[in-house]
Amino acid sequence: MPGVTAQGGTFTFTVDGFQVWAYVTGLSVEAPTAEVVDMTPYNANIGERLLVPTGHWTGGSVTVDYIHAPNGGDPEEVVRQVGTLAFASGGYSVSRRAILESATTTARMGDIVRGTLRFRVTDYTGA
Repeated sequence: MPGVTAQGGTFTFTVDGFQVWAYVTGLSVEAPTAEVVDMTPYNANIGERLLVPTGHWTGGSVTVDYIHAPNGGDPEEVVRQVGTLAFASGGYSVSRRAILESATTTARMGDIVRGTLRFRVTDYTGA
């Protein structure tokens, strides 16, 4: 996601009108993985492998470390839901369909509320 910076950026995750938003402190993106089929013939030489891409893929993932924003919504309410994940920073924005796989919140005395969210990128749009 070029142009998105980990500091000064925000994200939103919107599911059926309910929106979670917060300040991004860290972002990790794992690219989608191509699905391949082993088409190695039975008479191939030892160690020889013929892997062929099927054209299908498994969605990549996005992990977001964040600082909770006032009135930013509770991400635990939309875990396992599909929605629109959007990042904005410095006049640049990017959005993808995603499923919120997990949400972790950390609150310590005298500190700000922080959390980590893990999203799975998807083409699924819901029924």
